[in-house]
Parts: sequence; C-alpha cells; structure tokens
Amino acid sequence: MNDDQSSPDLRTGSVPTMTMRQARMLDLRLYICALFTIFGAVVTIVGIRVTPAELAKASGININLWAGVAMLVLAAVFGIWAVLIPPVLPRTAGDQGAGDEPS
Repeated sequence: MNDDQSSPDLRTGSVPTMTMRQARMLDLRLYICALFTIFGAVVTIVGIRVTPAELAKASGININLWAGVAMLVLAAVFGIWAVLIPPVLPRTAGDQGAGDEPS
C-alpha cells in the first residue's frame, strides 16, 4: 500500500492538517477580490468610453463609471482584508491542550 502523507488514514479516522498555503487557496476573499477587480475594470472602461447620447439616456449620471469605481474599491477592501487578516487554520483534536478550553 502507498504510504502517502496527504491521504487520510481511514482506519483511525485521522485527517492530515491543513497548511497555510491550502488555507489561502480556499480563502473566498481572494476569489471575491479577483472577480470584483475584473468586473470593476470592465465596467469602469465602459463608463469612461460613454457617448453623450448614452449619458443623456441616464439623466446625466455616468452609472457605469460610478459602479466600476465602487467595484474596484470593494476589490481593494477584500484584498487588503485577505492580506492583513490571514485565514485561521482549523485545529485538530491532537492540537488542543488542557488549557485551551474556555471556562
């Protein structure tokens, strides 16, 4: 049998611990940041290239530009949040000590 470190041992029910790299790959904040960056850039470019006729239809408000900038700001917030507060690694049963339980 292959003695692979990354596969769980089904006999004992133990699951290998997650690494920080794996936790970052599963962090949804990074995916949300990437999507808002892509969509925000596209909508901002569309808002910059608006014609006067399209602007008149929207009562003079360039909503594409405002929405695109808002999406880019939101992407920056998610990106900063993901960098400043890294994901928390899940604890295994073997990591808990006697003093870790709340009173």
